[in-house]
Amino acid sequence: MNVIQKLFLPVIIALSLGSISTTAVAFEEGRLSYAPADALKAILGKIKEAEDAIDAGAEGQMVVPIIKDAIKLGKEVNASDTVSRSVSKGRGHLKKARKEVKAEQGQVAKQHLKEAAAVFKKTLGML
Repeated sequence: MNVIQKLFLPVIIALSLGSISTTAVAFEEGRLSYAPADALKAILGKIKEAEDAIDAGAEGQMVVPIIKDAIKLGKEVNASDTVSRSVSKGRGHLKKARKEVKAEQGQVAKQHLKEAAAVFKKTLGML
């Protein structure tokens, strides 16, 4: 009986630990995953959308969510260190643009958006 317990206990523990896939547990429901190039293209699209909204005379409350979406998409870019530094620089410009939009400084915000777009286009060329 003692020998059977010594054999079955490790087998039961191994089976119970192996039956739960860590990959399946790590996946978040509702979270999309983008390829780096796709994320950068989406960021550039959001920047264009924010610029168009500023040109149309939209209030800051309407433009801020667009810029926030672009900033969130910047977190999706997983590539080399050089690309990560460049994306971080672009996200910095987006944060400055968001700050200016909140202060109702549309033209200053638009300049930061243009700088961010230039950084992200350069980053897209690195991939």
